[in-house]
Formats: sequence, C-alpha cells, structure tokens
Amino acid sequence: MVALRVRGNKLTTQLFLTVLALALCCICQKAIAQELKACAEPESSALVLNVRDKGAKGDGKNDDTTAIQAAIDEMAGTYGTVLVPDGVYLVDAAKNRLTLKNAMTLKLSAAAVLKAKANGAQYYSILRIANVSDVAVLGGALEGEREGHTGTSGEGGMGIFIGRGAKRITISGVTARKMWGDGFYIEAATDVTLCSVTADDNRRQGLSIIDADGVLITNSVFKNSHGTRPSAGIDLEPDWPFQHVRNVRIEHSQFMNNAGAGILIDGGKGLVADVEIRHNVFAGPHPLKVKYAPGVLDAAIDGNFRRSPRIASVFGWERPPEVVAQREWPLPRWKKQLTATSARLVARGHRAASQLAQLMSFGSWCQTVLVLLAALRPRSQPGAA
Repeated sequence: MVALRVRGNKLTTQLFLTVLALALCCICQKAIAQELKACAEPESSALVLNVRDKGAKGDGKNDDTTAIQAAIDEMAGTYGTVLVPDGVYLVDAAKNRLTLKNAMTLKLSAAAVLKAKANGAQYYSILRIANVSDVAVLGGALEGEREGHTGTSGEGGMGIFIGRGAKRITISGVTARKMWGDGFYIEAATDVTLCSVTADDNRRQGLSIIDADGVLITNSVFKNSHGTRPSAGIDLEPDWPFQHVRNVRIEHSQFMNNAGAGILIDGGKGLVADVEIRHNVFAGPHPLKVKYAPGVLDAAIDGNFRRSPRIASVFGWERPPEVVAQREWPLPRWKKQLTATSARLVARGHRAASQLAQLMSFGSWCQTVLVLLAALRPRSQPGAA
C-alpha cells in the first residue's frame, strides 16, 4: 500500500511537471511570436513590385542582377515593397552588387534565394545598404559562393553589407550562408535590428560589427562559421581607433558549432562598450570571449547557457552550465581607469577619445599621457595670430 502511494505521488508530480513545461513553452512561443511580428513589420505602403515584372527569371541560370536592381530603383523612397517570389536568382555580387535605396522593403518569399555568381573578388556583397534610412530586408536566403570561389585571398565576401550612413535598418527572417567572408556585416551604421536571422557555414563569421551605435540581435542563429580566423558567430571588433561599437544587445539567440568563439568582443583597436548579452544558448568550446574591453561589464552578461546533452527530458530539470565571459589578457589597472574615462569622453563627443581608446588598449603609458596632455591643452581661438 505504501509503495502504491509513493508511486502515485511520483506520477502526480511528473504529470504536474509535464503540464507546467507545456504551459511555459506556450508562453515562450507566444512571446517570441509577438517579438518577431514586431520586428517584421517596418513602415510600408501598399505599393508592391514583383521582380519578375522587370524581367527576373529566378531559374538559377540567368543573371538577374539588372532586373532586380531596376525594381529596387523604381520603389526607392515610396516605402513600397520589392517582392522576390520563389526561385533561385543569380546575381553579380562583385561588380554590380544589388544596392538598396531609401524607404523601401525587399521581401523574399520563403523559397527565394539570391545566389552570388562565382567570382575571385576579395570583397563583395550580395546586398549593399549604405547612406540610406528606413530599409528592411525580409525573409528568404542569400547564398554565397565559397565552394566555387575562384580566388584564394581576402575574406570580405558578405551576404548583407550595412555600411556608412545606414540608419533604421531591419533584417528579419533572412538566412545568409556559404559566404566567402561574413553572413552579415555592419560598419558605421546606427539603429540596426537583426531579428530571426540565420548565419550558417560562412567562411569568416556569421556577423561582424565594426562600427555601430544601436544594434539589436534577437531570436537568431549563428552556426558553423569556419575557414579563416576568427570564425566567430558574432565578432564585435573595430578595425581603427576612430571606430566604436556601442549600445549593442544580443538576446534569445543560439551560437552553435563555430570554429571560433560564439561571441567575440575585441576592443584592441577601438572602443567597445555598453554591450548586453542575455538569455542566449551556446554549443562549442569557446562560447564568449572578451578582449581589451573593460567597458563590457559582467553585469550585462547573464542568463546565458551552454547546450547540455545531459538534459534529455522535462523530467530531468538539470540546470545547464551558465556561460560567463572568458576574458583574455587583462589590462593593467591604470588602463582600465583610463578606459572608463575614455568611455565618458566618447559619450560627450570628445575628439581625442578615439585616440585615447586605442592607446589604452595597447599603447604605452607615455603615449597615453601625451594624448591626454594634447587633449587638455588650450586651443587657439579663431582669428588669433
């Protein structure tokens, strides 16, 4: 009788846990669906132009670059939508790359693929977004040509290049795969959202953020980056002292089986600060690396976990191991203090802050003092002899 009672209590507990797990899944799915809906609905008008009306074939054989660009040009500034229906559209990503225009949406159907023609260029991009605002790219896939690339050097083949002057850019539901370089690339842009994107099997990394203010990455997957260093899922790494990466939020995303880090933050050449990394899942030997970036605080990195094969069912309830930042080559205390000062100067728009940020990362004590003295030296007034 006692054994039956114990067994009954155990079954009741398992049933309760099952119902609770299902309820939590429903709540999470509803929340994710609402967030994706918010990301996938940029401002738009009723205007829609099908690229096939401009002569695009989508047969995987003909070059459709000119036809697609003609549709983009016609829809510029209207908040209208250029529609790419199902099919494989060959495009010239090296010489005549597709360039998006102001206030428009490029929408790809679920089975639509923009595929780069084989080339030997060190730098290319299937889509280019620069000096424009209020642009969205929704759905479909961008496919690179890493398997058929005819060159051997360079690592700059991108799926979507978001460059200087780009503002209020939304990328949602897009897959970027098999690029010679990165799936997605952001440089000198502001207010960029990547929502429910997938970067898969790219040669350098899934996403590079070189210079940006205000980036949200949510509900996305970055996996299988391999081929050339750093092979990260996401790499936040300025190339020059005047470049800064600030106000970045990475949440509810997955980083799977990248040869390098799941997320790499490297402030060795420019300032990286105000980065939040929350509620992500990692699989791989190096989930999260932070180099020369004391402005990235441990308090802003929480709720991240490694995918654990030991959790086999809802009855296990074994907590997966939490991910913490692996910090490399810690800075001396005096450089950390100066980095904090530099962050405040940058926030106030101080001209010398970018130089200071670089020297605090890898410059000498004497060099840094000279920069500080130059910054504090009174400037001559206009009209002075």
